Amino acid sequence: MFYKGFAVGGAVNVTVLDPGLVSLVEEPVKIRAILIMTNEAQGNTVEGWIGTERILEIPDYLLDTNDDQVSTNPQRATTKINRIPIEEPIPPGQIFKIGIRCGANATNIYGSYEYEPAAV
Repeated sequence: MFYKGFAVGGAVNVTVLDPGLVSLVEEPVKIRAILIMTNEAQGNTVEGWIGTERILEIPDYLLDTNDDQVSTNPQRATTKINRIPIEEPIPPGQIFKIGIRCGANATNIYGSYEYEPAAV
């Protein structure tokens, strides 16, 4: 199992994607999961893409966040997602990208791709 970190700074009313995890012809990879956290929940959407196909869409309020650490009155659930299983081979020459589609309030995401060499 291998891990590659990512950090994506969100922007208001824009989708921002990470440079991604590249599957090379010489070394194809399979994305196993995403380990992810957001800096705060604002109702934005995390997206995952393989090439031009969106394969993941999840609201940020379902993800683990650290914004409750500064709140004096946390109201959010304490059990949230921090590992999203993907289990998809990335075709050689394609890239898996994770990103955040923000509305009026920008949030950031950070974490790691969990991947392994794909069977050839």
